Amino acid sequence: MKRLILACLLLICGGAFAQQDSEVGTNALIVVGEPAGTPLSGAALEELTEEVAGRMRCPVCQGLSVADSPSDAAVAMKAEVRALLAAGYTPAQTVRYFETSYGEFIRLAPKAEGFNLVVWIAPVAMLLIGAAMIAWRLRGPRTAAVAEAPGPASVDEDPDLAVYRERVRQELAAAPPAQGTDA
Repeated sequence: MKRLILACLLLICGGAFAQQDSEVGTNALIVVGEPAGTPLSGAALEELTEEVAGRMRCPVCQGLSVADSPSDAAVAMKAEVRALLAAGYTPAQTVRYFETSYGEFIRLAPKAEGFNLVVWIAPVAMLLIGAAMIAWRLRGPRTAAVAEAPGPASVDEDPDLAVYRERVRQELAAAPPAQGTDA
């Protein structure tokens, strides 16, 4: 009697797991088509699962990847990734499968196409603009200050200063000679 109950439990539980795997496979077949890769198993499957799950964002802890997140949703998603890769779906098909449910938000790094190019190009452009502004600022005032500064010849030619120069000469001529100097 115990064996019969145990066998029934194993059949029910095994059927539930098989049904879950077949649902993932059926859904993937509908969403992304036939598997385009080769079915994987063992260490190659685990390595590729970690790589693909590392490229996807956890919908619960949005700062972590599915591979790094301890949440139940991430663990379930990682199991789905493993099942899809084991069935022969490529990493691109696997990510596309999750994109149909979560949108492009699921990618940790957005695609470099369309409007997303701004995300890839803007930091580099800002860095170049900032470097150009710093270079211009460091070089700019020196050349402008040298060009605008009056030279010694222009001081002698300034008519407003001629009155003051003459007064300084008269005061120097009228001043007593400094003591302690040998002439």
